Amino acid sequence: MTRKIAEDTPRTLLVALGAWAIAAVVAALEGVFAKLTVAELAGLGTFAFVFATATLYLDNAVRAYLQGASTRSLLTFAIEMDLGIAVGTMLALGLAHGNVAAALTRFPLAVVIVFAIPVAAAGHVLLAERVLRRRPARAPYAAQPR
Repeated sequence: MTRKIAEDTPRTLLVALGAWAIAAVVAALEGVFAKLTVAELAGLGTFAFVFATATLYLDNAVRAYLQGASTRSLLTFAIEMDLGIAVGTMLALGLAHGNVAAALTRFPLAVVIVFAIPVAAAGHVLLAERVLRRRPARAPYAAQPR
């Protein structure tokens, strides 16, 4: 007889995202991403986005949990992630004195590429899906044909 283990989806999601973020930060600080070409780093970021988005659609518990979030919460998440990406990018370019090639593979921009952008993009996909599925509001005073 098999027992089904109750899953705590919010906690699992938090731990997974936290572990991913910490791994990205440590890797960037240790120079792991500096050993990659820009194309390899872009590929890693693309993989992370595909993985995060696939998790939204393939893991029923995660999908159900995130679908329970309000549109306002999803929008707030998307805006906060976008601001974090912008700040991280500006900070990285400042630390590299405007040298984009050098900034791409170092902390904090490497973390933005392999963590923040993929997570934000998955959030944008979820938000876009929510907004596109919404029914348009009826006009309060629709003109009557004569």
